[in-house]
Amino acid sequence: MGTPFKNLDDLVLLRIFSFLPSKHLHRSMRVCKKWNHLANEVMRNRQSYPQTFVYQLKDNRDKMKNFDEKIHSDLEEIWCKPALSVFFLNSPAFFESLSESSNGNDQNCDYPKSKRLKTEHKKDTMSKLIKNKLALNLPKLFITGDGIVGSDKNSGIEIESDCEQPAFSSLFIPHNGSYRFEYKPVYFKTKLPELKTEQDLDKFLGVKQNEEIKFLLLLVDGYSDSKLIPLLNNLNRIRKIKIERDVKKSFACSGGIVKKLDDCSGKRTKLVFLCLISKVESKCKVSQIVIREPTQQEFDTVWDEKINLMKKSGVFSNKDKCLAFQVSCCGRGKDYHRQENFESNMFLKEFPNVSLVGFFGYGEVGVDYIPDYGTDANKNLIDDVKNKEYLFENIQATGFTSIFTLISFQN
Repeated sequence: MGTPFKNLDDLVLLRIFSFLPSKHLHRSMRVCKKWNHLANEVMRNRQSYPQTFVYQLKDNRDKMKNFDEKIHSDLEEIWCKPALSVFFLNSPAFFESLSESSNGNDQNCDYPKSKRLKTEHKKDTMSKLIKNKLALNLPKLFITGDGIVGSDKNSGIEIESDCEQPAFSSLFIPHNGSYRFEYKPVYFKTKLPELKTEQDLDKFLGVKQNEEIKFLLLLVDGYSDSKLIPLLNNLNRIRKIKIERDVKKSFACSGGIVKKLDDCSGKRTKLVFLCLISKVESKCKVSQIVIREPTQQEFDTVWDEKINLMKKSGVFSNKDKCLAFQVSCCGRGKDYHRQENFESNMFLKEFPNVSLVGFFGYGEVGVDYIPDYGTDANKNLIDDVKNKEYLFENIQATGFTSIFTLISFQN
């Protein structure tokens, strides 16, 4: 006879419970005190870290029904209690074709559709439908780019501009005592504060005493270079001061130009700072690489050197929960690499079990940031790079690049 479940080792049960959906874990808690304790431990662990999922509308039948059922099912599996939700949307975010009767070719309809009716259907956007599924008081940020990046079971997913079906990649960020994500929008007709000093930046982003900035994602909508470049110059000055004191106390910065930003305020947003802020004593680690090769033939050389540096940084560990952001130029997809999901799969091959989210944009912002967390020395691994022309030592507004940010939330 097999071993009774009640005699299984706690570590074995924890391993089994880690694969169960949340609703099944709740049922397991009712079996006995031991299972209740172990299932609760798994739930607490899950609720401490960000969670992601990707959705794409694939067929033309019962679209609205499929969307409702799929989103409802996916949201049930959100383990954490989110403090912020972020959605990266692809360009076909209009749902004129979500319902069967909206395409004007309904065979059951013996009269022509009016333009007015079609216009009403176009107002049904993906973000509007998602909002209806989420709690009203949950902060929501919607970013519409030229495409989206996500992951599912160690496989990269890149849905580009030629995809005619709506899709999104989502990130749910929980309440956590060691770190938090904050976003700061800047609206049109609103002047951007002059962020000339560390104190200016900390005050603007809401950094409290005994906290520090670890990662800054800049999302830009219709922001002219004349205003963006001075902002990046100020951020570079602040980073330089931090790096001279201790490179590990500085921050990574990524971002890009997108089609639309929506923070559900009803105002038109021109710039968003999405910021990871952690406690000073926290073990949160961040490294970032910028991939831009002089020619396509040199991609492997640039990729291998940058990825090896990220590995040496000591950010990634199979024992820790990790999150990654990918910001890529809209020209770096399957037409460039002659293969779908190329760069996201390459990244996940090197860093398995990492949750990956991101977008394709129309211009990128990035910098190489690779402190050596493996030692106590104030060491920046980019100093070891042989080909200095591959390096982005300062935050730059650039093009035809891919930027990967790896974040580790250590237990």
